[in-house]
Amino acid sequence: MKLIRFDFEGNQNWGILENDSVFSVVGSVYEDFKKSEKAYGLNEVKLLAPAEPKIMVCVGVNFKNATNADGDTVTVERSCPKCFFKPASTLSNPFAGVEYPVNAKDPHLEVELCVVIKKKAKNLSIDEVSDYVLGYTCGNELGAMDYIREDNNVTRGRGFDTSGPLGPHLETELDTSNLALTSRVNGEVVQEGNTDMMIFNPLEVVKHVTSFITLQPGDVVWTGTPQGRSPVKIGDKMEVEVEGIGILENEVLPY
Repeated sequence: MKLIRFDFEGNQNWGILENDSVFSVVGSVYEDFKKSEKAYGLNEVKLLAPAEPKIMVCVGVNFKNATNADGDTVTVERSCPKCFFKPASTLSNPFAGVEYPVNAKDPHLEVELCVVIKKKAKNLSIDEVSDYVLGYTCGNELGAMDYIREDNNVTRGRGFDTSGPLGPHLETELDTSNLALTSRVNGEVVQEGNTDMMIFNPLEVVKHVTSFITLQPGDVVWTGTPQGRSPVKIGDKMEVEVEGIGILENEVLPY
């Protein structure tokens, strides 16, 4: 099932996407819900990020061929994912403009597979995790690499407003073990990878996060990016694509 969040004439709701038709959700998408009989055309609604997070947790260097802030390939051995927070204020909608971070000189885009949480989750076992997942979506985890190199402050480097676009929709049923990940700038491929190169798979990441944080419905877990990233500048058209989900598009705008 494809779930979207959308705005129609100032009213926001969750919907079920079937081809180019959007059916409103009746009830809570995090609990029991059904499909409304009324349908909107996809071109009639404004797509919103398909999540309502209080917190977003990211994972750094979770691919066997990942790169660091200097662009160097790194080899990592660790017993658990390396996590950091991305403020909810970074959330941005599909097709929305992303603000170029003030005074930054080297912002980059990164394609990621993101997990949206369905219900309150704490201390989950690996066998429980899938029952707590509402769905999967594409994320563009923008970061100002010069900020990070300057003071090793990931929060400043990855926490600037609108630096976390999500979308275009959620896939509620998805085998995440072998999915191609691609990012493009102005139509040119700048990053390619596959989830089969993950050090910790999405369910393992969520399990780990719930061992020290209670996740709430609508929260988002970002699962890391493969090797390669590309600098972006004002006016660039960005696309990040996760196989089985689709393409998330955004443009870089002045701060």
